[in-house]
Amino acid sequence: MLLDRNLGRLQHDANTLFEGMAALSGVRINDCLLRKELDGMRILSPSGRGVTIPAKGYFIDREAFDRHYLRLAEKAGVAPLSGEVKSIRLSGKERRVSLQGAEIHARVVIDASGIASGLSEKEGLRPMRHPEDIAWAMEADIEYPYLGEEMFFQYWLGSMAPGWKATFSPAGGDLATIGVFVRGHGRDVRPFFDRFSKLFQAYKASQYRDIDRMKILSIRRGGDPICAMPGEMVADSLMVTGGAAGQSGLAYSMRAGSICGTVAAEAIQRDDVSSRSLSEYVRRWRREFYWQYRMGRSSLLTLGQMRDEEIERLISGLTGRELLSKGSFLKKAVYAGTKVSMIRPRTLYDLLANLMRG
Repeated sequence: MLLDRNLGRLQHDANTLFEGMAALSGVRINDCLLRKELDGMRILSPSGRGVTIPAKGYFIDREAFDRHYLRLAEKAGVAPLSGEVKSIRLSGKERRVSLQGAEIHARVVIDASGIASGLSEKEGLRPMRHPEDIAWAMEADIEYPYLGEEMFFQYWLGSMAPGWKATFSPAGGDLATIGVFVRGHGRDVRPFFDRFSKLFQAYKASQYRDIDRMKILSIRRGGDPICAMPGEMVADSLMVTGGAAGQSGLAYSMRAGSICGTVAAEAIQRDDVSSRSLSEYVRRWRREFYWQYRMGRSSLLTLGQMRDEEIERLISGLTGRELLSKGSFLKKAVYAGTKVSMIRPRTLYDLLANLMRG
């Protein structure tokens, strides 16, 4: 059974997916779910200096994407139900899921309720190791003639979005999204969004006449647990996955959910849904993804220590260099890290120090 408070009107923020991440996570991209294909990404400094990374990506139709996977789940025998969960308390060898005026008994409950629900915390788990490091976000759908026809996703680094990033994602035609993801400044990131909006318009002014007249169609707020690191993800008859477990990234969280569901089914078949049995999910997830999340956290902590001037020098030094190499993910990471450390030697030290902190 799939239980969601907003099942009839699913609305999720993540809308950009890159081919390498999808392949690594086993996610297949169907043409009918795409709004636009992208040629790669550009990493930009506060002044607009950029490093281009060729990496095929997609702006997906998130509503169609969610409906597609919901239909797949239903075909597999999942019964969708709408309702808000009040509690998931343990009762013997099962969980009692309390709704408004109803109760469901389940052998295993999988908490995929996102970063803010707190359901698993009420059951004594700490599914994120560093919840204080969630990047709080504000994102807007915008419209301006031909703006969505650009071919590169843009990451902006610096004080306009401290601790993580500001983004521009072309959606095709006249549509795009811009947003900020900020760590360490609380949930209200509107001042950073307003600052980035002005910076973005100034950067695009030479390319688009009257870009300051772009329309903001809608605004969303949320959070990205990219730096939070997964923590305790299982208890008796209970598993946590996705944003609720600090598993950031659309493709990665989908793969984590797949691992989680497989282990849950195997445990039920063995008639053993204890924490020890369900911990196989943790072992499999760690084998595939732990070091990627660990390195990601270390990189963001290092980024958070850099001033705008240092980011300018770093990106300026990397401009025109080839950052990607052929080979495995690990080889590419080492190759890129070597290039960065040549420009800013202290970066490697900071990365290692933050990696040791976990």
